[in-house]
Amino acid sequence: MRVVSSDGLRHTPSGLPTLRLRVAHASTRQEGGRNRAVELETEVVAFGDTAQSLARLPLGDMATLTGFLDRKGVKNPTLELHVTDFVSL
Repeated sequence: MRVVSSDGLRHTPSGLPTLRLRVAHASTRQEGGRNRAVELETEVVAFGDTAQSLARLPLGDMATLTGFLDRKGVKNPTLELHVTDFVSL
């Protein structure tokens, strides 16, 4: 994924580093025996050491993100990727 934008490194009220990024993905996948172009932008969030390291990635850089999906909030069912690890490409 390519880093499109960042809200900048912040801290929760308890002092935990947090980072919200917008990332873009583009690829081609097989579906129903045909090639399908896949393009999307989405928000991701990271906490702790991962957030601090991810904050050093320049905008436009590519990275492979690993983590889990969760809803954005108790009252917001929008999916959001919580990044637990990444590899800069």
